[in-house]
Amino acid sequence: MKKQLLALALAGMMALSLAGCGSSSSSSSSSTSTTAAAASGETEAAAEAGEAAASDVELPKKIEMQVPASAGGGTDVVARALSSYINSNSDSNTTVVNNTDGSGVVAMETVRTGKADGSELLFFHTSMCIKTATGVYEHTGHEDFKVIGAATPTNKGGYILVTPAGDITDVDSFVEAAKAAGGNMMIGVETGGSSHIMAGMLSKALGIELKYVEAGADTDKLTALVGGSINCALVNANQAKQYIEAGKVNAIACFSATDEGGRNDILPDVPSFAEQGYDGCVYGTYFYILANPEMDDATAQAILALFDAAAKDPDTAAILESAGMGMEFVPYEDAQPAMQAQQESLNVVCEELGLSK
Repeated sequence: MKKQLLALALAGMMALSLAGCGSSSSSSSSSTSTTAAAASGETEAAAEAGEAAASDVELPKKIEMQVPASAGGGTDVVARALSSYINSNSDSNTTVVNNTDGSGVVAMETVRTGKADGSELLFFHTSMCIKTATGVYEHTGHEDFKVIGAATPTNKGGYILVTPAGDITDVDSFVEAAKAAGGNMMIGVETGGSSHIMAGMLSKALGIELKYVEAGADTDKLTALVGGSINCALVNANQAKQYIEAGKVNAIACFSATDEGGRNDILPDVPSFAEQGYDGCVYGTYFYILANPEMDDATAQAILALFDAAAKDPDTAAILESAGMGMEFVPYEDAQPAMQAQQESLNVVCEELGLSK
């Protein structure tokens, strides 16, 4: 009898955290309504004042964007698409720097301790919160950085990949093989990254013991898998596609982007865990733009305006959608609370999975 996957609907929690940022409760009391209306008016006025100030900000001519991901990967594709729009539609020229040293910690520290004038930015995603929750990184994004922007969850689910050789063809046979290996099935992960969390979910929920092997970014995991250094790996759709089409690896299931299940648009022929009788295997991602904590609000809002315009640009949006990463930035005032809510949720998840240090 199949065991269900651990119902850690991270994407749902993330969406709820964002919804909570912009909601307010109603009251039958006229005085309460008046107070709420006044508060709302003050918030809107403050936002308008901030936007006006941001429009007067002159951003640096050169902006270095630290991206803790390998060139050619999904995160890199997003960063470069946004960067290209900004370079063509503003007076600033952004340069994407792929910096994976120290599992991304070097890139994060470069920005946290760098300049606060907008010339040094960090473009990363949920993995940063995971690195904090698992002890890989000692700082938190919402406390130790200026949170400039947060983009809503993307259509990005991890895939369990194996080599064509062998008898693993679906989730059932994967579970059988893992149990037969007696804890020696090696799964490639990036320590403190999304794949680490998803591997922990699988191990705990399926009642199997997996041997976590540090394999780096997705491109490195694929190389290790094809080379026989590991038995399986969790890789995003964009990186997995070319290897699957080349017949080098097989995908047996994907994590869904929402708790309703469903396949990833990039590889629509690969069934989700839910379709194979394993409910609750959900993972969603936020993208974040961060800077030195001393950055002023006007500069931060001016930078967000550029990225927001880029994400809404039809040509750029088409590139993002084709990569399964269409996005929409939340209002500036909601970005920091959203990241804090996600960090707190992931702290709990990692603790339950025994991944916290």
